[in-house]
Amino acid sequence: MNGMLFVKVIFSPLKGNNAYLDPGSGSLILQSILAALLGGLFILRSNWKKIKDGVVNLFTGQREEGEEEVDEPK
Repeated sequence: MNGMLFVKVIFSPLKGNNAYLDPGSGSLILQSILAALLGGLFILRSNWKKIKDGVVNLFTGQREEGEEEVDEPK
């Protein structure tokens, strides 16, 4: 629903305007959306081990190798 509202707001700011999307513009928008999605998936896949280890360490409180425990000042 929010997506449709976004499209409606972006593409019809004034009533009675003569703007339109030709096939070239629609193709550019579609390619941009697909490129952003695939790029995000590639970055996620490339860094999956770091992301997974960070989430596991966040919830289990485990420290990485070589990381020393630091005493907090009292």
